[in-house]
Amino acid sequence: MRMKKVLVAVTLLVLVVGLAGCGAPKQPATTNPGLDTSGDTNRTIVEVDAKKVEELIQTDRDLVIIDVSGKWAQGHIVGALDTPLDKLQDIINGNFTFNASKHFVVYSHDEESSKKAANMLLASSFTVINRLVGGYDAWVANGGYTEKQP
Repeated sequence: MRMKKVLVAVTLLVLVVGLAGCGAPKQPATTNPGLDTSGDTNRTIVEVDAKKVEELIQTDRDLVIIDVSGKWAQGHIVGALDTPLDKLQDIINGNFTFNASKHFVVYSHDEESSKKAANMLLASSFTVINRLVGGYDAWVANGGYTEKQP
């Protein structure tokens, strides 16, 4: 009788441990689900406003700001890299400027260019891409610091 109780207890223990590992994996929430087409739930495009970008500039030493507009000389966020959309993939492939472990904000003077750039970065193993919604105009309207090239 005692052996039967031990056998039942061991069987129940094995079942509990086995079933505990069968739960659905937890996936991190994304700010804008559906933009991440990579299949990797740890990679996402985060839509941010100008206030959030200002906060990131103040707090994130690894932040890289990328202007993909092709209009960098006409005006850009202070410290932004001049990286026209048509040159972005070459720069990513050459790995001369961008380190995927850094944190990125991408923007443009139009929404479509920044969306394309964010998706290009995401498809190239970059994990979190912040995209400035409203682009350069939103930054200026929020009173963000800008500069122009002479």
